[in-house]
Amino acid sequence: MAEGWTCSRCSTVNADSRFGCSNCGLLRHDASIAGSAAQSGSTSSATEEPTVAPIVEDTELIATAGDAAESPVGPQTVADWLPFEGEDGAPPSAGIPLWRRIPIGWLLFAVLIGGGAIAGWYFNASRSSSGEITKSGDLTAADLRVGDCFDLKDPDADEIDEVKAGPCTSAHEFEMFFVASMPEREFPTDAAFETYVTDNCYPAFGAYIGKAYGQSELEMYWLAPTASGWRAGDRSVQCAAYQPRVPTQTVSFKGSNR
Repeated sequence: MAEGWTCSRCSTVNADSRFGCSNCGLLRHDASIAGSAAQSGSTSSATEEPTVAPIVEDTELIATAGDAAESPVGPQTVADWLPFEGEDGAPPSAGIPLWRRIPIGWLLFAVLIGGGAIAGWYFNASRSSSGEITKSGDLTAADLRVGDCFDLKDPDADEIDEVKAGPCTSAHEFEMFFVASMPEREFPTDAAFETYVTDNCYPAFGAYIGKAYGQSELEMYWLAPTASGWRAGDRSVQCAAYQPRVPTQTVSFKGSNR
């Protein structure tokens, strides 16, 4: 029978020349470690017990560099373990969602700016490339042009800042037929404004409506700049026509001979 030793862990019979078990790698229980008398060639007394390596029951080892090639057992790895992000072997990061990377101050700023732009687009009137109003909405009174149809937001207001403008086919009360700028000078008196309107808006009325103002069923409504607006450079005077007995219109007055 071939001589050998039996592994205390897995009961594998190993040759005497092996230092560790060929199956599980467990160290031989009676093996001398380097530096013992048997390996150095020195003699030892019969009473001396050889120094032996401790038996390791819970850790699988590769006994020597020479045995490593023969032993199929290597260091055991822990299942499901992954390196930390940034270490070698770590899986690529999925990235942080965009909303988590935007500073909250920027996010609020974007909401305010974007929200204002969206609100402006939704509530403000818009024009076509030819200048006609195609979508009803708010419009600064100073931006009204000839042919624009509109309503006053507050007919009782002393100053008109914005109006509700829209296509003349939609319900409206007023239609602008004259827009011009007065000469640059000191802020005019009420009499000076009235004179300018009489000299300019009356002739424009007849040309736009098709009938002289004194013979028309329509009335005239005009807008002039305030003193503060005049100081800021606003010189415009605007004249609009309306039907006092039928305040809601859905057609244009232009060329109506009314």
